[in-house]
Amino acid sequence: MISPRVRIAVAGFGPFPGVPKNPSGEIVRAIARIRRFRAASIALDTAIFPTAYGAADAALEKLIARKPDAIVLFGVAGRAKNIRVETIARNRASILHPDHARFTPLARKLSQDGVDLLKVRGPATQMRAAIRATGVKTELSTDAGSYLCNAMFYRALAATAAFSPPPLTFFIHVPPVTAGAFSMKMLISAGEAAVWGAANEAVKARFVPRRDG
Repeated sequence: MISPRVRIAVAGFGPFPGVPKNPSGEIVRAIARIRRFRAASIALDTAIFPTAYGAADAALEKLIARKPDAIVLFGVAGRAKNIRVETIARNRASILHPDHARFTPLARKLSQDGVDLLKVRGPATQMRAAIRATGVKTELSTDAGSYLCNAMFYRALAATAAFSPPPLTFFIHVPPVTAGAFSMKMLISAGEAAVWGAANEAVKARFVPRRDG
């Protein structure tokens, strides 16, 4: 469907305690090398977020400054059995788990003045369908956790809420790479499908009212 030029911000995370090689970052590196996006008039801005609150915030701000039509964020969920399309970002932070820089948030809220939750901006069911089409099990989720993944999802939604129009904003949690379940190749294929799905939805949103969730 892609014809008008669209700009998509795509980001994943680097390593953090217990995860020396983060598959979400590998997905983004692979997507950045795919030439078909450019041929389809899709401009990609990619980033690997350091798994540290301050540094990740700064990297997100740079992506948002490019005024993307859609934002697709990837993260790893250690206990996930399937790929998860997150539908809610919560204004909460873990005061128990330090980031990769050994920093632990001092408050339980990401934003003292922010709302308690923000909903995914874009059709999560369509995103789930796009990923499922690659043959991997994918589900909707209402719990993005309380670590960096939830934090960046919340901040991406909050920071762009006043844009006109605000960009579609998705967060995709992937399970760890495991023998016999999810290979890196499968996760990359799912990630590519997510970006195509976001690009198509961004084009649709220019002509028809957006439906979230």
